[in-house]
Amino acid sequence: MTGDFENEWEEDKNLVERFENSQKSNLDLYFEEEEFENIIRFYFEEQKFVKALKASDYALEKFPYSVEIKLLKAQSLIFVDELDEGLELLESINNLSPNNEDIVFAYANAMMMAGSGKEAIEMLEDFIPLADDKAEAFYLLGNLYRSESNTEKAIHYYKECVKIRINHEDALFQLAMITEEEGTFEEILQFYQEFIDQDPYSAGAWYNLGVVYNRLGRYDEAIKAYDYALIIDDSFASAYFNLGNAYMNTQQFDLALEAYQNTINCEGANAENCCYMGAAYEKLDQIDMAFKYFKKSAKLDPEYDDAWFGLGMCMLKKEKFFEAIHYFKKAISITGENPNYWVGLADAEYQLGNLQASSEAYEEAIKLEPGIMETYVNLAIIYYDQNRFEECMDVLKEGIEELPEESELYYRLVVFLLKIGKYKEAFNYLENALTLDFERHTILFELMPELKQQKAIFKIISQYK
Repeated sequence: MTGDFENEWEEDKNLVERFENSQKSNLDLYFEEEEFENIIRFYFEEQKFVKALKASDYALEKFPYSVEIKLLKAQSLIFVDELDEGLELLESINNLSPNNEDIVFAYANAMMMAGSGKEAIEMLEDFIPLADDKAEAFYLLGNLYRSESNTEKAIHYYKECVKIRINHEDALFQLAMITEEEGTFEEILQFYQEFIDQDPYSAGAWYNLGVVYNRLGRYDEAIKAYDYALIIDDSFASAYFNLGNAYMNTQQFDLALEAYQNTINCEGANAENCCYMGAAYEKLDQIDMAFKYFKKSAKLDPEYDDAWFGLGMCMLKKEKFFEAIHYFKKAISITGENPNYWVGLADAEYQLGNLQASSEAYEEAIKLEPGIMETYVNLAIIYYDQNRFEECMDVLKEGIEELPEESELYYRLVVFLLKIGKYKEAFNYLENALTLDFERHTILFELMPELKQQKAIFKIISQYK
């Protein structure tokens, strides 16, 4: 199947290249109506919606009565934020071709986007008896009710969708999101258990049960559920993939590696499964193999930022800091919103003695995600090394505000305060630290061994022993 998909994609890519070359050269080459449809859909898949709109306009010059191309144009208009014009065209072709399932679904989606959810619900509920793809109709109704904040009805229709098509990924995702928001995990567990009671050999039901267990953090039960799904269907790629994730969460990295390899065996190599293979190898400290799979992932999809981050981590572990910086910056250029990428960059810059660049990267990480203790600790160390003592104190205090239960931040602040002679403030924070976690007071002596000779410190510590 993977091979068929790749062949179709290659054929469509060649078709698009022929179309684009004809446009550039002003050649009026002939294309079949179906070929135009494939060209526009290819642009959709590549998220090139402006090109999709231009292609649909050109196609309608050749086939002005094509309902299918008009539908694709309407969808293109919506994707380029021309919602009113898209709605108008959808209404027009819906009148021309009533009860056309594709048009009804697209029209309902557009009405929801325009804030006319109630009208869309009424239209779609009237259409359900005529629908060929009832699973998709139920899924859209779930979305519509969710947009109207009617969670109970949304859950009902998502469940109806899943009853018809057990592996409808979008409906399953929405159910998972709602159960997480509403805390209705037990209800969903019971729903899938009823499936299994009716049909113990439903690989999809066991898989979905595993997904819910995974979201609950009940990884051992998730592993059992995925195993049952795979006993029933040993070519179930998603079950192997999720099984690998559950093994990663339980630190069974050898088993995770095996599961990810089975995923690749079933569906072929792609950027995601190769990246996860790389992550498993990295956890096993097989850095060369990890690098190989991260590199393959990045080659399969140069925009897959996790792969570039993985390459950076491999170089960091091999102490090749210049290379690490290159890969971290590549990941950040794709998406600068992941704090882990900035932390990786900060670590590599610090190892090369680039304290300013390192501190700036840590600052960015903290902006993106306050509450990661290591970022406050490392940034405070850099500020201290740069004699930026006030900023050193401030960042640790900021960390304490975000993580008031982390005693290490208090102990580190005590040491820095003592070093710059702020004894009274240091003793106040020391008392807080000792109250939080007495056992960790040894951090003081690790960071500042000369404190072992300070009687005042010992006196305070002994009061909390």
